[in-house]
Amino acid sequence: MASDTELAEWLGSMLKAVGTTQAHTMVQHYILRDIVTQLAGQQDRPDGFIADMFERVSGLVDQCELAGKPDIEAEMRWYAETFFTSIGKTLEAK
Repeated sequence: MASDTELAEWLGSMLKAVGTTQAHTMVQHYILRDIVTQLAGQQDRPDGFIADMFERVSGLVDQCELAGKPDIEAEMRWYAETFFTSIGKTLEAK
């Protein structure tokens, strides 16, 4: 059995790994959101572009290896909906 010190070190390394992953994910989110917003803004129908992209992404969620795991799939769907809705609202404000 591991000592308290070893467990604390392990927990610290896990916290650092999760924090680093979260930081990377946040930066990727901001980059992707900016790219999609810019692309949508260049379209004749930005709302249609966003809706079509949302449908394509939703289809990919249906096909990914995490499909069929209800909690994870629900989180993925919520994130996709939130992501594209926020871009739509950004475009409406312009």
